[in-house]
Amino acid sequence: MVNKQIVKLIQDTADSFINSNGANYNSKYNGYTCIIHDEIDYQFRKATPKLIEANVLFGSATKNNDLEDKYNMNFVVNIQSEINGGEIAKSLFEDIFKILTRTYKTLGTYNSKIFLTSPVLMQPYFEIEDSFCCLYTMNGSVEFSENVVLGCTYQLSIDGVNWINVKPRQPYELRECIGSLDTALSNSDDSTFTYSSNNRLFNMILLYEQKTGNGNTNFNTLFNDLLDDCENPSDRSYSLKISIGTKTYTHELLIMVRGQHIYDETTGENVLSMQFKKRT
Repeated sequence: MVNKQIVKLIQDTADSFINSNGANYNSKYNGYTCIIHDEIDYQFRKATPKLIEANVLFGSATKNNDLEDKYNMNFVVNIQSEINGGEIAKSLFEDIFKILTRTYKTLGTYNSKIFLTSPVLMQPYFEIEDSFCCLYTMNGSVEFSENVVLGCTYQLSIDGVNWINVKPRQPYELRECIGSLDTALSNSDDSTFTYSSNNRLFNMILLYEQKTGNGNTNFNTLFNDLLDDCENPSDRSYSLKISIGTKTYTHELLIMVRGQHIYDETTGENVLSMQFKKRT
């Protein structure tokens, strides 16, 4: 169903690290070639300098439940390293793991989410012709559906210009009509609702983060402001952008009306639990 698309996805991701014009180019892979095979290729066990090969073995697809046309399929990536080595192959597929795992991709006509594990050494010093290589394996799975819209992107800004991608835990927006019921308790007829206006509430839970290196000033400023607003009174306003499929919603002039800083002693994480409402 999506077998060939997954093979192409892994191949394109590997090429993005190896090719000098690739989006994720890394000079450590100069001169290397990586070929991803669809399940079986009889040239797989061949000693070619600076060649990394892998084949992808797929399981059967299963349907998740009766309510949605959504499927799940497991697969395994078997990796043959460069000859008389193994570190380059391990590094390359670790990079592929980091960039692909738990990401949303379009595979043919399906919306999907990819899960991967990092490469594990299965056999060192595997003899191949007159050389040796290392064999690694990665486990993966994919959830895919033609109709279910997967993924939702959240961005926050403190100036309405510099948008920062954030990853909240189960965020929600509540839109509630403000009005009144105009029927007396003694009246047996159905009560009617007088519509007046809307009240919006945005709930977000974020892990407090700080990044090092150049280009992260806006990111660190945003998270420091969120932490400050959890600790101290403030009328600082934020902008929130939510993208769901082809739809994007932007909400401005949001102030934090409730903020909690929670220290999780089991993980060491600092959790920010916040609620926002729109101000005039």
